[in-house]
Amino acid sequence: MKRIIATATLSFALFGNYAAQAEDFSYSEENAFMATIASTPPQQAAPVPAEVDVQQDDLSVRVLPDRTLPPILSGFHELDFRLAWQDQPAPLMFLIAGTGSGFDTARMDYLKRVFWQAGMHVIVLSSPTNHDFIAAASRSGLPGLGRRDARDLHTAMSMAVEEAREAKGIEITEYHMAGFSLGALNAAFVGELDQQLGQFDFSKIVLLNPPVDLYTSVTRLDALPYTRVEGVDGTDSFYEHIFDKLSRYYARRGTIDVQAGLFADIQASDDALTDAELAMLIGAVFRFAAADLSFMSDVITQGGLYVPVDQKLKVSTSLTPYLRQALFCNFRCYMETQLYPDWQTRNAEQSIEDMSQESSLRSIEDYLRDNSDIAVVTNADDFILTGEDYQYLVQLFGERAFLYPRGGHGGNLQHKDVVARILSFVEGTPNE
Repeated sequence: MKRIIATATLSFALFGNYAAQAEDFSYSEENAFMATIASTPPQQAAPVPAEVDVQQDDLSVRVLPDRTLPPILSGFHELDFRLAWQDQPAPLMFLIAGTGSGFDTARMDYLKRVFWQAGMHVIVLSSPTNHDFIAAASRSGLPGLGRRDARDLHTAMSMAVEEAREAKGIEITEYHMAGFSLGALNAAFVGELDQQLGQFDFSKIVLLNPPVDLYTSVTRLDALPYTRVEGVDGTDSFYEHIFDKLSRYYARRGTIDVQAGLFADIQASDDALTDAELAMLIGAVFRFAAADLSFMSDVITQGGLYVPVDQKLKVSTSLTPYLRQALFCNFRCYMETQLYPDWQTRNAEQSIEDMSQESSLRSIEDYLRDNSDIAVVTNADDFILTGEDYQYLVQLFGERAFLYPRGGHGGNLQHKDVVARILSFVEGTPNE
């Protein structure tokens, strides 16, 4: 755990000439964990239209018409996605959500508004590791393999485009794609697949805070909930500990503004959360995402790990006991107990490290290195990456590696300079 926190404070000077790109970077939050939680201060964010001003709608497609789901999951036969569209012919930007996230998260909504404001149609898709995608669009029901997830995503994207054309009459001039976190890794593999298929012929692809090696990154994320906090001896104690801090803060403040308190003001008070406490909060979020992934995959594949094969999940069935059990399984547990055994049936002589390598950026590095239309955006204190990962991204992408000294895991993606750099790459205009 100490090494993860150390990575979060890694000096940007490590990257030599790349440091010059961000000497005057005005993003103010220097704590990587706080940046990840709090995102960009409003005064530093690039302005975007309000949600109500965006011409948008939620649509759905039936990707797997033959899939049978238990009654309790009857609402997931179709894959929902969000479309924001222009009234004239325009480029279309696909956005792929991050680990365990749906298409309707706050980060995806912000990025959608960025590209819509820039004159593009936008289609936002859930992560292949989100429960809706697993149920409605994952053929295997076991996401986590780069090329297999790319095939599922590519199919869903194709159907979403056709639905957007039929439902809203959009006209598309070219295609772009961006993904965040695991969604960035997905985007890289979708791009490589499409190069072979020649369907979308993406003009630009942007990888936002991607992992280099999924197995390495999830191992680091899995470690966060186990951070040692003085006076705390378990998860329940930790949440009580945080609640006590927040309660004291709100009692003194005389108001209950959760967003302002948790994400900004409290850090300037006597009850400021420590790095260890912030790490545990982030780790808890990812642990719930891992539980959701493990449970849904078990249901879809009828694996019997959490739900007995002969157990019928009715609409009235409480899922609490099953999800509580799944909470004991983190991302690495999912890979070892569900994903790897399935992969090993086709790769009997290979290890889990071989599986991870096959789904890493290194496995498609020739495609990424030789394609001038793909860029990566990341931060020197992004704790899902090691120092070696950073060096690899610099070497692999060269001038197409847009590196920033701070911002944690996606915390600076709303910053005006970062947004401007992304748009200048996508639109092919010089970044002043």
